[in-house]
Amino acid sequence: MSEPFSKQLLAEAFGTFLLVFLGPTTVTAVSMLGGRGPAGIIAIAFAHGLALWAAIVTTSHVSGTHINPAVTIASWATRRFPSSKVLQYIIVQLLAAALAGFVQLLIFGEDVGKISNLGTTLPNPGLLNPDLSALGAEIVGTAILVFTIFGATSKGAPQGWAAATIGLILSGIILALGVVSGASLNPARTFGPSLASLTFNASIFNTFWIYAVGPIMGGLIGGFLYDTLKAKSEDQ
Repeated sequence: MSEPFSKQLLAEAFGTFLLVFLGPTTVTAVSMLGGRGPAGIIAIAFAHGLALWAAIVTTSHVSGTHINPAVTIASWATRRFPSSKVLQYIIVQLLAAALAGFVQLLIFGEDVGKISNLGTTLPNPGLLNPDLSALGAEIVGTAILVFTIFGATSKGAPQGWAAATIGLILSGIILALGVVSGASLNPARTFGPSLASLTFNASIFNTFWIYAVGPIMGGLIGGFLYDTLKAKSEDQ
């Protein structure tokens, strides 16, 4: 039996808070300790992956653990999720992400928060075309993530591996693309710390469009690609 919609929304809120608190907070902690060398990047990647893993294990049986507007939109576009729930899921995800950002600000304070903009994601200014590179990274990374989510949670997939597979692929994508865009892959993950960072950085949302457009485009690509490949395999 399906859980009441109010419980589904609460589960989405918890899962989103978990991801958007633990992931960006680790970025802030690593920055506070002196930088983002190889060890720091590994810590950041696995903090995000472990948070997503835990969120899936604890909430997937209630809400499906989207905790990402790009996943919700891709699920809706591929007819896995009803239109009547899309807006409410996205609103709850953004609200929970905002709460996570402000809780982190409360814990670390403005002076420490400024070091990393509370762990929000920004294009790497050292690249030739930072915005275009970041957009490409967000599209490709989210396509891989959503393809993996759909595949790992399909009926034909090995049982019991979905949470680990999805969490670890997020870690892998961050290891590969984090230096380009921060590898948000999730509008809510960038929205939360960015909103809290407005208290000390008025221009923080200048590149937010990358982290809204990129993940949504990538999620649609990954979702439709999975369905296309699945349909072709079933026809053979």
